[in-house]
Amino acid sequence: MRGKIGVSEFLIYLIQERRTNIITTELKYGDKKINLALDSKNLIGLITARQNQSLENPLDKMRKLLDEPINSPSLKQLIKDKKAKRILIVANDITRPTPYDVFLPPLLDILEQLGIQKENITFIVATGAHRGNTKSENKRVFGKQIVLTYHFINHDCDDQRLIDLGKMKSGNHLWVDPVVKQVDFIITTGVIVPHYIAGFSGGRKSILPGICGRETIEKNHANMIHPQAFTGNLLNNPVHQEMMESIQMVSVDFNINAITDEEG
Repeated sequence: MRGKIGVSEFLIYLIQERRTNIITTELKYGDKKINLALDSKNLIGLITARQNQSLENPLDKMRKLLDEPINSPSLKQLIKDKKAKRILIVANDITRPTPYDVFLPPLLDILEQLGIQKENITFIVATGAHRGNTKSENKRVFGKQIVLTYHFINHDCDDQRLIDLGKMKSGNHLWVDPVVKQVDFIITTGVIVPHYIAGFSGGRKSILPGICGRETIEKNHANMIHPQAFTGNLLNNPVHQEMMESIQMVSVDFNINAITDEEG
């Protein structure tokens, strides 16, 4: 600075000088974003996920995959072969960003084409040991029209009506929501992301912990101290192995999973 300046001018100068060293970045927080201001000397860099090209028309891709799934007959054929009339769709709760705007329209179209009555289609929100979704949260996740048209229930891991499907190889009893015995065909849905003890989420996690009893969930998660229970690992992982056994005991018929980018 050259010459004399007043106190107010000096304060403005300090603020301007300080602003040149501040870097502001956005952090995701729930369904919002917050700004974080850091002094540039304290910022080494920003780590972001590798960007892959997303599907240009995910709905068309979804329709094709329902007709030609991976290692499976078509969804239509499976339902016809089983002569199924009562369908259960296991859905993620509000804590899992799952693209139901892509999953559900083609899926529900197929069920309608097969003559499945809407009142015979049940959605169960796989809360695990979380709280249930509110009605407004369901509308946000699944869409208002779908929530008003179909029957939605929240799983309750402490429900006294849970049924015991028997012991798994580990000795852990598989307590599950009784709705699994009230339907003919079970469809699980979800997203695949790294999981800190199961290796990855998706698939079998819709059942365990998704619609299991608290005792079953706690005994399964107690395996987190096992050396093979870590992010990205499925090999000899007891958490994963119990989850795989659970989908066989419940007799899941079809599974729909997605891998999403940072924007869902």
